[in-house]
Amino acid sequence: APPPTTTPDPMPPAPTPVAVTVPDAMYLDEDNMPTAGPPITIAAGATETSGGVTFLCAEGGEACEVTVADDGSVTATGGMVTASLTAAAMTQVAEAKDTRADEEEAARIVRVKRIISENRAVETARVIGNTLANRNDAGTPQTAGATSTIDAQNIAISRGAGATARVRIAPTAAVAAPPTGYTPSDTPAMSNGAWAGTRLSRTVGANTDQLVVYTDIEEPTRVPFYNFDGDATTPNRYGGHVSDAAGTLGAADGSDAVAYTNTTAILALPLVAAGGAPVAGRFTRAVLDPNEFPQPGPSASGAVTERYRLSAAGNVTFQGNYNGAGGTYTCTPAAVPAPCQVTVAPNGAYTSPDAWTFTPELNAQAYQPDGTFMSFGWWLRTPNNPDGAYAFEYYADGVPYALVAAQNPNAPTGPATYSGRAAGRYVVQEVGANGVTDGVSGEFTAAATLTANFSAQNAGGATAPTIEGSITGFQGEGTSMLGWEVTLHRQSLADNAAATLNATFASGQTDPTLPRFDGTTATMGDQTAYGMWRGRFYGNQVTATGTNVDRAAPIGVGGTFQADNESVNIAGAFGANR
Repeated sequence: APPPTTTPDPMPPAPTPVAVTVPDAMYLDEDNMPTAGPPITIAAGATETSGGVTFLCAEGGEACEVTVADDGSVTATGGMVTASLTAAAMTQVAEAKDTRADEEEAARIVRVKRIISENRAVETARVIGNTLANRNDAGTPQTAGATSTIDAQNIAISRGAGATARVRIAPTAAVAAPPTGYTPSDTPAMSNGAWAGTRLSRTVGANTDQLVVYTDIEEPTRVPFYNFDGDATTPNRYGGHVSDAAGTLGAADGSDAVAYTNTTAILALPLVAAGGAPVAGRFTRAVLDPNEFPQPGPSASGAVTERYRLSAAGNVTFQGNYNGAGGTYTCTPAAVPAPCQVTVAPNGAYTSPDAWTFTPELNAQAYQPDGTFMSFGWWLRTPNNPDGAYAFEYYADGVPYALVAAQNPNAPTGPATYSGRAAGRYVVQEVGANGVTDGVSGEFTAAATLTANFSAQNAGGATAPTIEGSITGFQGEGTSMLGWEVTLHRQSLADNAAATLNATFASGQTDPTLPRFDGTTATMGDQTAYGMWRGRFYGNQVTATGTNVDRAAPIGVGGTFQADNESVNIAGAFGANR
């Protein structure tokens, strides 16, 4: 019989290594870290020490093998292994924890101080460019240049038919070279009621700048063609048979009065004079027909030029729209037989060496832009390195209200209430025995309500108009704003530089302990802070001929406000309409 077949016993599986936790390994220095190398064999119930770590193999079981890898991790096979620190290692770890805690606290304080410094500039109550600079005032602008702040005059706001508000930085006569590089930010402005918000930003050098602007500009309205520019000297000849009281109307330039008859020819509006001198504001992208004139290309491609073939009469005529009105464009070339031509630069500026006019159709209507809108906002410079300096400014702007006694003997009387919106930035910090311990900052929007009394009387019995108000309904991120309020204490306009309503008004007494305090009181949680506010009435109500067309109260008021103490800062701007 064959011998019985035997099956050899299978090889036992290799033991699975188990991770061993070394207490506070992250704090051990090089001398106290266990040494990497061959496995350490430890009998059951025995211990072995490597560096500052003692390994114990549990009693009553198998022997243990402990392996320390090059990355400092520890595993074991066999019996259960636990690790503890030697007395020397525990002393070293305690010192390391203290050092790490000090470093973390120092870093946290640096972060807090950066948060605080971001808004510390609000204490100076500065505004962009000038104090309440106006688009129509030359003022004293900031020094122009690539790294300068923005003058309020350079904040150009426009709105076309069917479009939203557009905000850009543009040159003016006062500031021909404002800061460049501002583009719409990826982060939109916070919603702020009916006021349209825009956030522009740029990176310049080691800083990031952002500008937030809110405006109540409305869409343009339709008016008889020659009224769109608001110039009372241009003729209104397109509403049927309308004439002035004397039955005559002036020529397009306001001179040489001519009798109006049914056969009087419609006057052509000069756009570019002979010799290629564009009439101010008339030969621009905002009003020219985009289907008939060249459009700007990319900057890298340079200017774009379009040429127009002359007719047998030696000129160019074609139908088109001008500022929303239908009519006829006519070009008289500078030199025949050379064609007429128009060149547009990448920035949208049009030029031509030829003479251009536009003749509207009978009864044509054009778009008239909103000319009484207001705006307000703030500007923040954030450094991109820990040693950089923050800067914060804010402003309010509009067409200033004009009250001239000789033209308007019936000055506004009685009360008027103004409602609108506000925006700005804040900082809330915790202060302990050793200084600032924590803090948070951010931006806010809020509601603005002001009441003016144009018939108030001062202590001497003379009329001294007053104005007061509040900023409430704060919204923002980063902290609770429940119950926040800024009180704009009553100011008497007669206490300022001039008693007329077209003068700016500002806090004259900012000591809250005095009875004539006319600054601000800010309630922010459990904190109360004091500061100042200033403002101006807006809404030009005087026509180009000097006639006041509205003797009621000014249609708008805008301004800035600020308050601070050792724990809180708040600053912002507002705009409100009656």
